[in-house]
Amino acid sequence: MKNKIFVIVLTLVLLCSCSLSPNIASTTTAQPLVALPTSTATVKSTATEVNTPVPTITPTLSPTLSPRDSALAEHEQERITYLAEQGPAEEIPVLEYHGDNYGMTFGTAVVELEPEAFEAQMKWFYDNHVYAVTGQNLIDWINGKIELPARSVVLTFDMGYNSAKAIHRIIPEFEKYGMFGIFTIFTKFMNEGESVNCVNDACWEAFRYAYLSGYVDIGSHTMTHRDFATLSEKEGMNELANSKETIEEHVGNGCIVSILTWPYESVPKWGKDISQIGFTIAFAGYQYPILQNAMWKDKPEDFYQEPRVLPPNSNGISGRPNGKDLEGIMQMYTTANSNQGGW
Repeated sequence: MKNKIFVIVLTLVLLCSCSLSPNIASTTTAQPLVALPTSTATVKSTATEVNTPVPTITPTLSPTLSPRDSALAEHEQERITYLAEQGPAEEIPVLEYHGDNYGMTFGTAVVELEPEAFEAQMKWFYDNHVYAVTGQNLIDWINGKIELPARSVVLTFDMGYNSAKAIHRIIPEFEKYGMFGIFTIFTKFMNEGESVNCVNDACWEAFRYAYLSGYVDIGSHTMTHRDFATLSEKEGMNELANSKETIEEHVGNGCIVSILTWPYESVPKWGKDISQIGFTIAFAGYQYPILQNAMWKDKPEDFYQEPRVLPPNSNGISGRPNGKDLEGIMQMYTTANSNQGGW
């Protein structure tokens, strides 16, 4: 009986399900399809990297100074330093050397010097801040273009065919102590074959070496080393012009000869006329009373007969001014005072 009831109930449920299906389908509204979002890929443009060359910067180099120009530039800085330290000079002593190793009669006196004594004098100048004046310095000073330090000195050297060995000793001393000289050349016997001292152009080569070092200016000591006070103006001027030309030609390298030392310190009456052939300064000897025997800033008219004194001999004592040592000479002929580093 229970089984029959179950079958009847199940049959009724199935019939009801079939009758309801069309209504459910009719009430369901179909939803339109929605497209899925499309992911749009952003394409990055790949730029081709161009390697732009970096410009090469070439530094502008200052011209390399020659040894001569370098030495002169350093010497000019020394002039400025000492000028600030000492004040300006009004008078300057000029010393008359004949090398670094010589002996000769000079009137009634004997003038001599040995290399060791010469070096000692250069060291004394260095230790005491004495400025060794160049040729161009001197020309500019007497023409009022520059000032020179109160402790200044001019070192002149009367030289010639027997000076080569001395030159090769002197230049290293100049370099060591910052000194500067004016070498004037007596040109006779200087050429090849004229002297045993000048084999293989050794004499001119020594002066070229001195000039190119930067520690020397070159001048004339004439060609024949005669007493020019005994010569006519025509003869004397011709010889001086020829000596100037000869020296400039053999030394070369831009050397200009404008300084002269008179043989035997003897000045001719026509001496002023040397300016007509390119000489701007000439040195003699005992021109003024001994206490004033120096170059004076206020005496440019004496350009052709500038006075000189003698450096001390190897014993440390000079014959002009007599009895003075190097310090005594500098005290006598310089204007350095106690407020400006005086002696």
